Amino acid sequence: MIIVVDQTNVFSFISPIRDVIAGTIMAATSIPQLVAYAQGVGYASYRGLATAGPPLFAWGLATGSPFMSCGVTSITALMAKADLDGESYAAEHGEEAYVHLVAAYSMWVGLCSAILGVVGFGKLAGMVPSNVRKGFKVRF
Repeated sequence: MIIVVDQTNVFSFISPIRDVIAGTIMAATSIPQLVAYAQGVGYASYRGLATAGPPLFAWGLATGSPFMSCGVTSITALMAKADLDGESYAAEHGEEAYVHLVAAYSMWVGLCSAILGVVGFGKLAGMVPSNVRKGFKVRF
């Protein structure tokens, strides 16, 4: 049995079988998303699975959180393609060089996000109107 905190902050016991089923469903629904992110950023589809799949797997093993947000991944992919001019850079320098450039770009975005979190930038979420926050809680 694994102890986790649910949405009401009450400890409950969850069967490992349920965890495996939930993880399998999450993995199955993530595959098309990871492929789309790779295509969105401008490189081969398999690279989405190779770069985002292992971190998601590690996250699932390392945390007990029932929540996962991959919005940052999609925004980073769109920003990378727009900011780095993906097609022309890949055509000029090759796909492998473009992959390294996107990886460095993503690391900087992650570092900046971590710094913003440490300095308390997340407090801005408290300024979001309550009706909007309720919509996120009930998954609209």
